[in-house]
Amino acid sequence: MGLARNSETRRLLVITFHFPPDGAIGGLRWAGLSKYLARLGWEVHVITASAMAAQDPTPHVQRHVHFRRRTFNDAYRFAASRFRQPANGGQRPAPEISDRSGVSSLLRPLAAVRRLVGSAMYLPDQGRGWVLRAARAARALLRNQKFDVVITSGPPHSAHFAGLLATLGGNAQFWIDMRDPWSHVHEVNGPEDWLVRGERFLLRRLERLTFARATKVIANTREFASALRIAEPDLDVTWFPNGVDLTQLPPRDVKAVEYGSIAYVGTLYAGRNLSSVCLAMGRFLSDHPEAAASLRLNVAGPIEPPHRRQLQADIVAAGLESMVNVHGMLPRPQALELLNRSHLALVLAQDQPMQVPAKLYECVSLGIPTLVIAEATSAAASEARRIGAMTLEANDVEAMQALLEDVLARRIPTTIAAKAPVSYEGLGIRMDSLLREALEGREAGTTSELRTLSDSHGMRSFTSEGIETR
Repeated sequence: MGLARNSETRRLLVITFHFPPDGAIGGLRWAGLSKYLARLGWEVHVITASAMAAQDPTPHVQRHVHFRRRTFNDAYRFAASRFRQPANGGQRPAPEISDRSGVSSLLRPLAAVRRLVGSAMYLPDQGRGWVLRAARAARALLRNQKFDVVITSGPPHSAHFAGLLATLGGNAQFWIDMRDPWSHVHEVNGPEDWLVRGERFLLRRLERLTFARATKVIANTREFASALRIAEPDLDVTWFPNGVDLTQLPPRDVKAVEYGSIAYVGTLYAGRNLSSVCLAMGRFLSDHPEAAASLRLNVAGPIEPPHRRQLQADIVAAGLESMVNVHGMLPRPQALELLNRSHLALVLAQDQPMQVPAKLYECVSLGIPTLVIAEATSAAASEARRIGAMTLEANDVEAMQALLEDVLARRIPTTIAAKAPVSYEGLGIRMDSLLREALEGREAGTTSELRTLSDSHGMRSFTSEGIETR
């Protein structure tokens, strides 16, 4: 279905570090919304650190690319990698395992200084080296043209500083799209010590600084929006879910589906793991050894070193060496192809109470039966139930075994339909209404204030276009 352009053009400026084709899943949110807002009459400008692709740009969406400059942290990491690189074969050493208990008492002060310097070079996030460039570019655009709204999208959340600096002294509304929580999830899955607490304190102050300037804050889960309203009662907070651009997804070919195949395409980090899945597979195969011919688990995406070690241990412990394929990083088309031929898709969201992995919307939109592994009260489980995915607790190995039996018995269909709209085409219409309502409310308020002044002084006639002297 095509969307007709509105006769009245509004201008929207989006500041986002990530944007296609850089591959970051977070960039897909505003790529999809910008595309459909443009079809509804908006002229959208996007300031990003992501270079433009060779294909034709989206009509009425103008990209302004400003690359991130090299920082002290970049120089340090480059020098450190060169220093650590062994002469033998040029192989990089395995990542260091943090074990503070083994650090000599004489070296502890040096280690603390090193961590403190590293923190100072990195905070607030990987957007360092880009924020000021983005802010200057945004101010230049705001000087040359009238923009109605400036929206910043994070993470990296330092993008919000670019929006704050760009809108100071101007008339454009400043909206913050958080996507994910910021300060209170910093290093949440790592060891908490004086430095982490100090970093969180600093990030909380920076977060509040940007909130004080924002007209509206958008959260992509109900749970996150609720937490923000409690923590910041003066904020105008709106829940606006993620989605997917259906035109960017391949159709699902039922004939290509490999019965009994399971796919996890995503990052293994923080609390995410496949331990319970491997355990359930091992127990199921112990009871049904004939299932070894068809049961498969494919894992694709970045894996942090501790999680890789854990996954390998889980595979060996369950006796799944011949049934688990770890593909590593795959180009997006290949990752989608892997998902598309899978009978069941996995989405992991353990220990993430307010976050929903964007991969959930992609899997459901592809029509793949999808299982979300997360706590029952989490945002991911709630969203899974809303849009039509299955959900299980991570420790419910028995239920996972039963699900595996259903998959192999073909009681789980090869294709499902979403229970709720997840397309950015429909979400674009909702965002258009949200933006226009805010602007119309501001204009109505301004007109009302001007009429009140006119009535009280009786000397001037004010209109929404300006001031007319009698």
